[in-house]
Amino acid sequence: MATQEDVAEMKDASPRKQYTTVVTERQIAAPREVAFGALCDLISEATGGHAVEGDPTPHGLGARLEFSMGDLDLVEEVISFEPPWRRVYELSGAPVVLYQGTTLFTDRGPTCLMAWSLLIDPLPDGGSDGFVSDAEAFLTRFADAVKARAEAEARSESEPEA
Repeated sequence: MATQEDVAEMKDASPRKQYTTVVTERQIAAPREVAFGALCDLISEATGGHAVEGDPTPHGLGARLEFSMGDLDLVEEVISFEPPWRRVYELSGAPVVLYQGTTLFTDRGPTCLMAWSLLIDPLPDGGSDGFVSDAEAFLTRFADAVKARAEAEARSESEPEA
């Protein structure tokens, strides 16, 4: 049976993972349902649509998007889909050990807060640094686009018909 000292030695012997996290938040002047829809629409537009549709179609669980970024061929797969609250995906083809993204929408009265986070396990040799930097810049631009689209849609829905 292992003693507390044995367990302490085992813990000290294994190096801890050094994950990189990126979090982008946007307060969106639109209901959560509108913002979530804008996110899904923009993702489809940016990637050229789904290579495999998910459940529910097309954006749901198991949906796969295939696209290129520079010289990288990437595949994004939805691993959790809970509209209009949360979407989680994994990205493969990138120079990282793990890349998982979560987009979460929280009600704030008639508006919502979008929090988009990335959890990245970079390559140990620094080979992920440029990709991680590009991913963070892309995420910032994309979050701004979701905010703009959702707010424009919310305004058009609230305008009286002529």
